[in-house]
Amino acid sequence: MAKAATPAAKKATPRAPAKAAATKAAPARKPAAKKAAAKDHPIRDQLAATRDTIKSEASKKAASLKDEAAALKSQASAKAREAATKGKDKAAEAVGSLAKLLEDGAGTVDSKFGKQYGDYARSAAATVAGLASSLDKKDLDELAASTRDLVKKNPAIAVGAATVVGFVLARLLKGGSSSD
Repeated sequence: MAKAATPAAKKATPRAPAKAAATKAAPARKPAAKKAAAKDHPIRDQLAATRDTIKSEASKKAASLKDEAAALKSQASAKAREAATKGKDKAAEAVGSLAKLLEDGAGTVDSKFGKQYGDYARSAAATVAGLASSLDKKDLDELAASTRDLVKKNPAIAVGAATVVGFVLARLLKGGSSSD
């Protein structure tokens, strides 16, 4: 009986490789079936065409939005430049008025505190008038360049001026909100 069991075990061994070979052959048939199935699916072709159309339309829309943004940027830049020019002109006018006030007050300072202090007031008025004239003559680009140069040469003065301007603006805003 032992001999009979041995030949049966030998017969089972050849069957196992046959199954493995059959398993390897099956994947080779599936890709061929997939290629044929892809040709038979018009929906996939329609989806691909729709995807391409959507991509094309999105590209066109993006280009259009980019052009619109560039146009808006140039309009905003022009408006900002116009507002800055008006602000510069008003600042020059205000500084000129301050210079006139200082010049007019120099006579009063002469009579109350003496000629020496009146001369200080006239000197200050001349300096302020020069600033007003400089503001009036220069365009925005020149003012920006001179401001950059001043900040590079004297950063402490720039920080101090920014602090003073910030304080004044804060007081103005605080005063404006409490009176409402």
